[in-house]
Amino acid sequence: MDKCCASHQSPRPQRRLNGFQLPLNHQQIIGWIVFIATGSLNYFILIKIQFDELKTIALVVFTVLYVSHVSSHLCASLLDPSETELRKLEVYNVPEFNREIHAHVIENGRCHLCNIHTSGRRTKHCSICNKCVENFDHHCKWLNNCIGRRNYVAFISCVTTAFMISAFTSSLCAADIVIFFTNPKYFSIEAQTFTNCSALYNTTSVTPSFCRNSISLFTFLVIFCVVSTAIGCALLHLCCFHIYISLLGVTTYEYVVRSGDSEVPPYKYVRNCKCCRWRMSQELYAIRKSNGNIQSQQNPDTSKWNVSRTTHLENGEANVLNFISILINNELGKARKIFLYDKNKVHPQDGNSSGR
Repeated sequence: MDKCCASHQSPRPQRRLNGFQLPLNHQQIIGWIVFIATGSLNYFILIKIQFDELKTIALVVFTVLYVSHVSSHLCASLLDPSETELRKLEVYNVPEFNREIHAHVIENGRCHLCNIHTSGRRTKHCSICNKCVENFDHHCKWLNNCIGRRNYVAFISCVTTAFMISAFTSSLCAADIVIFFTNPKYFSIEAQTFTNCSALYNTTSVTPSFCRNSISLFTFLVIFCVVSTAIGCALLHLCCFHIYISLLGVTTYEYVVRSGDSEVPPYKYVRNCKCCRWRMSQELYAIRKSNGNIQSQQNPDTSKWNVSRTTHLENGEANVLNFISILINNELGKARKIFLYDKNKVHPQDGNSSGR
């Protein structure tokens, strides 16, 4: 079982070419099961209970969405997002990384494991797929493949179409729940025959009685609506997140690394209150001291001058803006150390390295 499926994947001896190579991921299999189950329920139950006009519309919409989703899913899983130079090489056993020899997997724009020169500073070596991925975004467990430059658009299409399927399913279930209580005669003939309530519609009763099968249909609609809504909310959150990071101009990997940096004080202290401005002054003093701008041991007079200057942040909004700019500069400095290879990790194409 561990050879074909694994929840915690260790590095492969050879690089992964696509998401269907063994071992598969547990989340990948769960995604397939959920996809097949919800698709079967949509085609064999949800569409069948609609009235004729809505049945045709639902059939066309679901067919277009499912075909688009399957196509984008296959593209995102089958496309190899690794570096162009790496794809030209034959598949071989990747050596284990030895930190006693090299400090980083990629140094001076060269990967010591893949034995290639990377095309840019956003290339990362995925430890799970054991390959260098161009413009690495993240490793998707649901696709069992890395997401990079080659398959990022397919990944976004896959997530978007999955959200649209969930949203359309929730809409149909909600509409059927309303029809169930208002006028069940708008259900299809198959649904009326199943519930065995069609004979009650000819009575003079204003509110028709509910039989056992009709309660089963209602229960199915409620559960299916809740499940599809939950899946849709998760997919919507993922779509909004990728829109957000695209506006920031960063990848998922870069965003996670920056968010995990706890040295930069949070922006919640930027407020128009004296207490928060005092806290800002203390944070700013700590940043300047850590960066070497305040040297209390070597020059006490300079240290006192910097402290007094820092405590004047509460004088106005200009100082608040100055504080924000210092935070941004501090964050960019850390980003350079992480993403621009810093000294021994500067990419040759950036023109900042002295040599290979």
